[in-house]
Amino acid sequence: MGPDQIQSLVHEDQSLQVGSEVTAYWTAAGFTYHARARVAALTRKRVSVVLLENAGRHGEYPLGRTIELPRIADSSDWSSESCVRMWREPARIYG
Repeated sequence: MGPDQIQSLVHEDQSLQVGSEVTAYWTAAGFTYHARARVAALTRKRVSVVLLENAGRHGEYPLGRTIELPRIADSSDWSSESCVRMWREPARIYG
């Protein structure tokens, strides 16, 4: 990952606010998960999000559950599999 990509992630992290809609990424018990979520609380190194949809093949993480994840400033825990990214509407394909 080059410096421009890292700076882009830092800028995205700095723009997080309570109420921002994000995609949360996390791992648990050897599985990876992701779901749309809303930022509920922020500290310098952590972000708490409330899930806006169910996650997991068997609904292990139901809508409304709160999850705490690292922010990019927490370099020991942050990774592409344990983070939040600003939510973007999926691209539409016209044919």
